[in-house]
Amino acid sequence: MSPADASGRDAPGTGAGPDAGPDTGPDAGPDTGPDAGPDAGPDAVALVLDGARALLLDVDDTIVDTREAMVVAGTEALGALWPGREGDHRAMAERYYADPERWFPRYASGAIGFEAMRSGRLAEVARAFAADLPGEAYDAFEDAYAPAFRAAQRLFPDVPHLLASAEDAGLPVALLTNSASAPTRVKLEALELAARFDVVVTTDTLGFGKPDRRVYLEACRLVGVEPGEVVCIGDNIPWDVLGARDAGLRALWLDRAGLGTDEDVVAVGGLDVVAEALAATRFGGSVVDR
Repeated sequence: MSPADASGRDAPGTGAGPDAGPDTGPDAGPDTGPDAGPDAGPDAVALVLDGARALLLDVDDTIVDTREAMVVAGTEALGALWPGREGDHRAMAERYYADPERWFPRYASGAIGFEAMRSGRLAEVARAFAADLPGEAYDAFEDAYAPAFRAAQRLFPDVPHLLASAEDAGLPVALLTNSASAPTRVKLEALELAARFDVVVTTDTLGFGKPDRRVYLEACRLVGVEPGEVVCIGDNIPWDVLGARDAGLRALWLDRAGLGTDEDVVAVGGLDVVAEALAATRFGGSVVDR
């Protein structure tokens, strides 16, 4: 079974992981000042956007509700593996998504392949629920998961507003995801967005993903914009904010759940906040030129 029909998304992170370092290097993005943080106001958001020439969006749980799609599809697929465990199927799928053994970060780093990552997560669920893993379990899981996952794709309702505002402002929008190219294509095609993005950088592009600084720089190169003029937006602090800033980009943390953080980041509760700020922000020149 090819990974073309499946997502390998990790649970969203809010704390700095082992690969995410502090934003102290010379390539760090602009200082956003005391307004940066879990309750950042519109001025802080506008400052991050001011002078930007491109947006770089995460995909999973940023523009697409991957968590729910994975849980829905996982419930279906795990039901096919263990039909006698009806009461456990959704809890199993939630655990598969949560990935407590951190198989997905290993995949994103390039240490293991897609099938090994998926098989590891499935085996962990079986152990956690004291369930026997049947022969050919991986193929059986993927065969049931794929159509359910495609059918479960949902775009967050604030995404069209952001894309329209970026287009009005003349800003190109690229995607940077730690999923593979094939499952990313499934998501975009299911949502009729495949033609919307000229630049989509996945773990297949360079063989690894965020927070390796090279993937952010590759995305900037493909867009044709210098890193300091690109704003990265996503739901995972180590990958979408700290990693991006370490590579010299600006960044906004998308905190849809209102979790808050002690990290020095500029947070937005939804992409509508960014869309509205775009309408009031100057592009193509730094705030210091005013």
